[in-house]
Amino acid sequence: MALNIDGIVKCTIDINSPAVSGESYSGLLIVGPPPSSKTMPDVASYTSIEAVSTAGYADTDPVYLAAVVAFSQSLQPDRIYVATIQDSEEPTDAVERALGTDGWYFICPVGIETTKYNALSVYVETLEKLLMVTLDDEDDSPFLQEGLMRTCVWRLAENQDTDYDPYLHVAICAKAASYTPGSETWAYKTLSLITAGEFADSAEMDSENENYYVCIAKKNITQGGKVLGDEWIDTIRFRDWLKNQIQMNCFNVLVQNAKVPYTDAGIGLIQNAVIAALKEGQANGGIAQDFYDEDGNKTAGYTTTAPLAASLSAEQKK
Repeated sequence: MALNIDGIVKCTIDINSPAVSGESYSGLLIVGPPPSSKTMPDVASYTSIEAVSTAGYADTDPVYLAAVVAFSQSLQPDRIYVATIQDSEEPTDAVERALGTDGWYFICPVGIETTKYNALSVYVETLEKLLMVTLDDEDDSPFLQEGLMRTCVWRLAENQDTDYDPYLHVAICAKAASYTPGSETWAYKTLSLITAGEFADSAEMDSENENYYVCIAKKNITQGGKVLGDEWIDTIRFRDWLKNQIQMNCFNVLVQNAKVPYTDAGIGLIQNAVIAALKEGQANGGIAQDFYDEDGNKTAGYTTTAPLAASLSAEQKK
């Protein structure tokens, strides 16, 4: 018998060309050190900067500064989650503990050494989460692996030296994550409290799939919007959302019906659950709309197929 939903509803989504939305795909998990000489809970959630201050964080603590940036965006999160790095443990330990708390998707380390980022990125590759980090202009990339599909790097320029600029990754998460998965891009977003970078050239950052914040046509905007593995951030997020939505729809069919028989009617129930998730994903913008060519031939944004019960062998039914 299964111990989790993956054991009941198998779902794999392969990314081709980019063509329940909810809190679990929008929440920010800030991973950082606790206030000086104060014991903090392993994971806590805060709905305002005042709540962060009341918890004991000083206005110079990395977690506090990250919270200020998050709650200052024009599209701000309802709450943030903070996973405290206890004693001499690794950031991966704090993230692992936080997996027991629902409501977050983006992992934003603050106030930790960049040398810790590589191990964190390797660990996050095993999760259905996204890791966001900001690197200074002089930082070498700490990531040793190629093709990281769940790590996003935001690069600062030399002039980005305010107290808030190191939290560029927190700002863009708070901003873009407020959109429904599939409805957003991570480029062309204006951020509060973050200085626009003055870069001599973006070619190296573009080739490394690093993201940045600049002023173009008198507008401060994000540029890039990719993970290190050369895929769009919104595509990864939407894929995770769609997989979860398909699984939950199918799971609910199994739970809410006294029996889902291995008949055409039962197979139809499962197919309709999948279609419902695809329709919602299409409405959100994560799946292309149906379109027609000049000859009137239709190309569907998605298709589904299901076998007839009679075509399945007795062994398959068993």
